[in-house]
Amino acid sequence: MTYFLVLTAVLSQVPGTIVLNEVMYNPDGSTLGLDEHLEWIEIYNSSSEAINIAGMMISDGNNQVFLGHYLLAPDSYGVVCANDLSFKAAYGTEIRLIPWSGEWTRLRNSTDEIILYSENGTVMESLRYDQSWGANGTEPSSADGDGASLERIDPAGPNDETNWQPSDDYSNPTPDKGGDAVCWGTPGAINSISD
Repeated sequence: MTYFLVLTAVLSQVPGTIVLNEVMYNPDGSTLGLDEHLEWIEIYNSSSEAINIAGMMISDGNNQVFLGHYLLAPDSYGVVCANDLSFKAAYGTEIRLIPWSGEWTRLRNSTDEIILYSENGTVMESLRYDQSWGANGTEPSSADGDGASLERIDPAGPNDETNWQPSDDYSNPTPDKGGDAVCWGTPGAINSISD
């Protein structure tokens, strides 16, 4: 038992074991809700061991979100959301949410940096996203306020524009003003654009 706890603690401090995997930085306010209620960040455990992520921190360089006790199983996803009640109203109650304390990072809708720290302060990973990621010519990115999240294509790949794209699953039932189905991302599940 002690060996398992020590091994879990060591694994959780290795960069690349827990990665940033999906971000809802600019929700579609007309169908999903306000940014300060519906922003969320998904992390992924790429290791073969369960990891207790308690004490890890997510920050945008200003505010800090300290993650509470949560055992993240191997090859699984965890969601940190701005507001539990708003998230559950939109996505249902089946997705387990990671408890946290601190002040939500208030992700910028243009460009921002998300930094994931281990419990001892080591930078596990950082992502500097931009609203242009996934834009199509003069069309803005659907992750920039049009309902899609920003998803990582390959969890082992780089954190740049080549490995992040807007989600493209349209399974959510709420239509936009034009009656079209909207995509709200895939929190707690494999990404819609995953390799």
